Amino acid sequence: MFHYFVGKIRHVGGETLLVNDMLGIQVHYLGGQNQGEFFLYPYLDDNKKTVFYYCFDTIEQKVLFESLLKINGVWPKTAFQISQLPQANIQQALKNVDVKFFQAIPWIGPKSAKKILLQLKGTFDMEDMQRMDIDQKLYKNIVTSLKWFGYSADTIKSTLQKYEGTVTKDNMSEVIKWIISQM
Repeated sequence: MFHYFVGKIRHVGGETLLVNDMLGIQVHYLGGQNQGEFFLYPYLDDNKKTVFYYCFDTIEQKVLFESLLKINGVWPKTAFQISQLPQANIQQALKNVDVKFFQAIPWIGPKSAKKILLQLKGTFDMEDMQRMDIDQKLYKNIVTSLKWFGYSADTIKSTLQKYEGTVTKDNMSEVIKWIISQM
C-alpha cells in the first residue's frame, strides 16, 4: 500500500488519478496542487472488498483525517471533508467551541458536531459544555423561527454560518433580522 507519492494529478473522465512516469493510482482528492508531494491514506472498504486512496497535500491533513476516523460515527467521506478545511479555521472552531462550524459540513448533524468537538479538542470544562448546549439551542430556535416565515432550513443554516458575531439570547432578534436581510 502507498502512503507517500511524488507525481501529478490528472483528471480522466470522472476519475482523479495520481500519476508519475511509472505508476498511476486512483485517488479521492480535493486539494489545490497539480503536482508535487502527496500523502496517501489507503482505506479498506470491507463491503466492496477494495482499497480507496485518500490523497492529501500535507501530512497534517492526513493526521487529522486519521484522527477523525477514530471517532465513532464519522465515516471517511465526512473525515475527508473536514480534513480539507483550513487548519486555522478548525483550530478557531475548537477554541470557540463552535458547533455550527462542523454542522455546516455535509452529513454532520448537531450530535456528530458535538462529538467531533469533544474528540478533537481533547479536554472540555463544564463551562465549554454549557456554552455548547446554549449555542445549539439558540441556533435551533433561530432556524425554527424563520421556517415559520417560509424560509428553507438549509438556506437559514447556510446564512447563519456567515454571521460574524456571537449569538446570544439578548441579540437573537437582531441576528434574525440580519439573516432575513441576507436572503
